[in-house]
Amino acid sequence: MASAAGLAPSAIYHYFGGKSELYEAVFEATAEGIWSDIGASSRGYKTLAESMEHMVGESRELVGARPHYSDFLAMVPVEARLRPEFAHLMDRRSKYQDETFGALAELGISTGELQGLDQTMATEALRSIVMGWFFETHFRGRYTKESAKAILAVVEALGRPA
Repeated sequence: MASAAGLAPSAIYHYFGGKSELYEAVFEATAEGIWSDIGASSRGYKTLAESMEHMVGESRELVGARPHYSDFLAMVPVEARLRPEFAHLMDRRSKYQDETFGALAELGISTGELQGLDQTMATEALRSIVMGWFFETHFRGRYTKESAKAILAVVEALGRPA
């Protein structure tokens, strides 16, 4: 890995005490890069449906532009289960998600698109829908127009009166 970056392995260990520290630094940089872009892409819209449409589109573009980021973040939960020293990264992951999905939930509640749900339930529903979509499309190996349409249809259906 060091040679791919044009560095000697000893140069990497000058900045990081070991592989665990390097892994955590890569996680922080990767998660911050993805979640700040995704969070920003979902803000500033008048409805949850609009925000979600832009977030789904931005997610697809980000994965296309930075496929290794997506690959890395998809494997963090696996690494956290296999290596207990990385378990705390799941808390950091949740924090990034809470900020994005919490803001979306707040918008959806305020517009009536998520009527009947409180902030916690709305945040968890959106997290489950989006992250389920992310993992399914990630491990399937491709994003499809149908999967993007499906996630947006679910969000729109949530906003319709029963």
